[in-house]
Amino acid sequence: MKTPQERPRWFERLGYEFPKLERHDRKAVLERVEAGAQGGTDYLVMMVLSSGLASLGLLEDSTAVVIGAMLVAPLMGPLIGAGLALAQGNLILYRKSIGVALLGILVGFAVSVIVGFLNPGFESTLEVEARGSPDILDLGVAILSGFVAAYALGRTGLANTLAGVAIAAALVPPLCVVGIGLTNDQPVVAVNSAILLLTNLVAIILSAAFTFNLLGIRGEKIKSDANSWARKAFLVLLMVAVILLLPLLTNVVEQKRLGQNRPLTYPVAAHVQQDVEAYLDTIPGVTLVTIARVSVEPTSAVSILLASDGKLPVGIKSRLTNLIQEARGGKTTVRIIALHEVHEDKK
Repeated sequence: MKTPQERPRWFERLGYEFPKLERHDRKAVLERVEAGAQGGTDYLVMMVLSSGLASLGLLEDSTAVVIGAMLVAPLMGPLIGAGLALAQGNLILYRKSIGVALLGILVGFAVSVIVGFLNPGFESTLEVEARGSPDILDLGVAILSGFVAAYALGRTGLANTLAGVAIAAALVPPLCVVGIGLTNDQPVVAVNSAILLLTNLVAIILSAAFTFNLLGIRGEKIKSDANSWARKAFLVLLMVAVILLLPLLTNVVEQKRLGQNRPLTYPVAAHVQQDVEAYLDTIPGVTLVTIARVSVEPTSAVSILLASDGKLPVGIKSRLTNLIQEARGGKTTVRIIALHEVHEDKK
């Protein structure tokens, strides 16, 4: 083991230059974090408004609206409070912060479900698809977001950076995608968004706790008591983060296999596909292989791939076109591709 004199100069420089907070600064940080973890009327109102904005922005595929929702969402406050509570061993603050965060999540989910019910026949957008396939990079973003947020709260001159952190963390959009996906028969998108949301929550709390510890905000109880609740809570969160690595890494492998980070086609609304399937069920020998939109535009063309054991009936294209236009409520170009079964020649 190297002695202090033998340690690399960069090691000593890092330990010396990383700013530790004085006693009065630590007290000020605690007051700021506790204020941000309050779950009063203002918190609930802002959760309702930010969730409503995010849900509408996702449905309209409006990046600007989604970013606006991130800026006003108050969910980061209780998560940073939970991180500080872990660093300090403050059980009261931890319970309060987790409770406020869960309340905000329930409110945001309820709002997104209501918006989803009021917009039946929702067709996926790029903003929704962006939350439907989380990977290891999203975990890295969440970790750095928690670090920056905790560090900025600890340094009074860096308060202006918190708005950027709110955008980077993106807590409310995946929460709203869960509700919208469940109400519009898109369970895969909902599950993947839930994984992204849980990844963000856990990573932010852990990285915030680590950062506050580096800043010198820690409890003596944690250092002396190996069985403290804070240590156990930290280990549980760490285990959850490790478990989340499996689906995140799986998505990375799948994206590399496909060689793209955006889909080539997008699903149509559930009721559109159901209408097409119901019509094709009345035609013997014709089976629907897939139906999809070629883009996220409202007037996007729809491609239909059919399997048939012979020639397609006369008028099937015009009937499918009319059916899809009625279901989507507007003029739509329909492309039909038929795969015909090949029969071996009899000898």
